[in-house]
Amino acid sequence: MEQKITKQFCIPPSSAYPSCHASSICELSDGTLLACCYAGEREGSPDSVVLGTRLGPEAGAWERPEVWVDVARQAPANPRVFPGPTGEVWLLVGINYGRWCSGDTYLFIKRSGDGGRSWTDLELLVEMKGLLGRNRPFHKGEVWLVPTEWEATWSAAFLRSVDGGDSWEVVGDLGREARAHLIQPTVVELSDGQLMAFMRSQEGFIYRSYSSDLGETWSVPRPTELPNNNSGIELVRLRSGLLALVYNPTGVEKLPPDLEQGWPDVMPTGFSKWGPRTPLWVCFSADDGETWPWTIVLEEGPGEYSYPAAVQAMDGTLHITYTYNRVGIRHAAIPEGTVEELCRR
Repeated sequence: MEQKITKQFCIPPSSAYPSCHASSICELSDGTLLACCYAGEREGSPDSVVLGTRLGPEAGAWERPEVWVDVARQAPANPRVFPGPTGEVWLLVGINYGRWCSGDTYLFIKRSGDGGRSWTDLELLVEMKGLLGRNRPFHKGEVWLVPTEWEATWSAAFLRSVDGGDSWEVVGDLGREARAHLIQPTVVELSDGQLMAFMRSQEGFIYRSYSSDLGETWSVPRPTELPNNNSGIELVRLRSGLLALVYNPTGVEKLPPDLEQGWPDVMPTGFSKWGPRTPLWVCFSADDGETWPWTIVLEEGPGEYSYPAAVQAMDGTLHITYTYNRVGIRHAAIPEGTVEELCRR
């Protein structure tokens, strides 16, 4: 029998932080879930912080959010929380030191040895300026890939480590190679061992690239038939072998003259179009992303439901967090049995 999908706020609406966006989620070895986002008066505002929260394996509700990052008068961007290469929990976050999303971001990390209850001070991950990114890292053995992009030129890239995170190099300039605006890659391993990256674009479609050497080199990205609204996407390989894609199935339009509450006062240079950020779907593929015949609708109707992040827990549940109308972060839990039942139809 199909099991019920449950939804709740992991970071609820708050008068202290009226705008929330860009969530991340991970599972720890004891089954605890961690989630975070940036929040403030509006996107890119200098009062912004990173909020984080926990959901214990036996808990029915998320803990009250706490401030994990607060840099005076500097806006944080796109936090990512995950079990890191060193065995600690890592919190990777961009800190903006200039105009929002225009190449003035540095990537920092914080570390936690107690499951996200306390954190070290910020430290630079790499000294290069202008790298951002959003999606969770991929790793296999000692090789780690952190999806990034050159934010000033809208060109997807990766930070790659072959020594378990001790050192990093930048690989790829995929937007430039494709002659397209491509950012925020999300990576999975396919059944033949290749890596596949899906990318957000301003071109109206999700773009795709492949690597046969664990991310050292990448093919020139090509558009898929999947629409993209110039907004974040998430791609996860489930333990069943299915791929799960969380995205808004809409294309791009011209930039609207009036921005809704929560958006930056001034958009970055070159940011000229996007599409509706509703509905929000989870689609499933059994052929390594060639076709997507099964769909679960997470949200629909007027509003913004965007920037999904996802992880499959040890018990098989697919956990997804996403921006809910810019006022909070919603968490959806999809039991493994629900996906199995859907894909048998």
